[in-house]
Amino acid sequence: MSKYLLVIAAFIMATPVYAELTTNMGTATKYMFRGVKQSDADIVINGGIDYNGPFGFYAGAWAYTGSIEDFDTSEVNAYGGFAYSLGNVALGGGVIGYERGGDKKENTEYNMNVAWRDYRLSVYQDDKDTYEYKELAANYEFWDDAGMAFTAGLLTPDDSKELWDYSVSIVLAMPSKVDFEVLLTNQQKKGYSLVLGISQQFDW
Repeated sequence: MSKYLLVIAAFIMATPVYAELTTNMGTATKYMFRGVKQSDADIVINGGIDYNGPFGFYAGAWAYTGSIEDFDTSEVNAYGGFAYSLGNVALGGGVIGYERGGDKKENTEYNMNVAWRDYRLSVYQDDKDTYEYKELAANYEFWDDAGMAFTAGLLTPDDSKELWDYSVSIVLAMPSKVDFEVLLTNQQKKGYSLVLGISQQFDW
């Protein structure tokens, strides 16, 4: 449900010895990005494609509908980068391009990531140097078919005060590569939001 999580998933899973293509689709009660609701729609539909290639290269695209009645609230992203694992440590970097709505608002972010076991630190910088976003995350698997993730993010705009956001999510893996997610987010200005979502992955 958060587009940049696709980048992180590719980052964590990438290895230098194989290539893999997957697609995904899902639906959620709303679309949250860094603690902020992005659409007024009651239900959003999303889908994406991911390629994990040799030598740690990854690329993909992701989109969500926004409101069915108003596709100007939709969003399309493309991303790519590299990731390399050495034992329990993984390093990576990449770029994400965002296109939002019918007025074609666009921006680009560059990111650097370091992960150790279940913990990850990521730094995002937009191409116009108008903000920086740092995120610390921890992921835990407590059953074979369930896991929990915690994140804390800090947005640093160049013209306003810093903003913190936090999230906790529980993902339950079901048959046929279907995942059910419960996500609770909080952002300093926007408050709390609860999101329910379901998605399915397809291997090619």
